[in-house]
Amino acid sequence: MVNNLTELNIKVFVFGTLRIGERLAFYMDGSNFKGLYYTKGQLMKSELGSVYIDFKYDDAVTLGELHTVNYPCLQRINHLEAVSGEFPKGYDLSVIPVWKLDNSGKFTFDEKDKTLAFFYRRRNDPVKILSGDYTKHLDPISQIGKLLSSEKDKLVTEDEIINGVQKLLLDIGY
Repeated sequence: MVNNLTELNIKVFVFGTLRIGERLAFYMDGSNFKGLYYTKGQLMKSELGSVYIDFKYDDAVTLGELHTVNYPCLQRINHLEAVSGEFPKGYDLSVIPVWKLDNSGKFTFDEKDKTLAFFYRRRNDPVKILSGDYTKHLDPISQIGKLLSSEKDKLVTEDEIINGVQKLLLDIGY
């Protein structure tokens, strides 16, 4: 029997205080560092000091790290980013394309080389509950937990988790 909740099978892109050597890197304890990655968008610092990616600037690049984490680590990160007072409920889980940084130092955005990862985007726009019924509003973190718990006979892959939750995120307006 497989316990998908403890497997390091959730890809997370971090670009601020969760990076190795930064102030809140301990939240990533137990993760597997996959390397330096980048995405399109300008890294910005808010008036409150938190950082975020502004995607209006698609000619800019934000550098970060890709980690694989297990579900308890994702819950810990989610508590920091979306619930705790550290960043007053300022971020929501979303999906982003990222590319591995190679030794050339060039940033290419070749579709064949991209991978999708979860990340926390700045909560600056209201999130629509498209059904119009709050009881049908789904929490992405809970849905990841349900997906991981439902499979007992096989390991749920990183891509299966991203693909399974990406549709949900689109459906709820993230």
